[in-house]
Amino acid sequence: MVEHSDVYIVGRLIERLRLLIAVSEEIPTETKLQTQGILKMLQAEVADPEEEHDQARVRAHYALLYDDLEPYADLEALLSAMRTFISYL
Repeated sequence: MVEHSDVYIVGRLIERLRLLIAVSEEIPTETKLQTQGILKMLQAEVADPEEEHDQARVRAHYALLYDDLEPYADLEALLSAMRTFISYL
């Protein structure tokens, strides 16, 4: 069994979030557009090893996403899973 890095797993979680947001009929279009942009910025921030992250920026992006997506259980679960792989969240 192949063991994946935390960076890889967080990237996959972000990809899943993007997909679920795009196909969801529950989420307003304005929220979809805003969160997709924030996800893109978050993905760029966490693409490097954790010690190279701008922790304040990652926390800010995560907080914005969490506030917008918390009402949607499946998306909130994926965001919560990120906490396992980004130690400072």
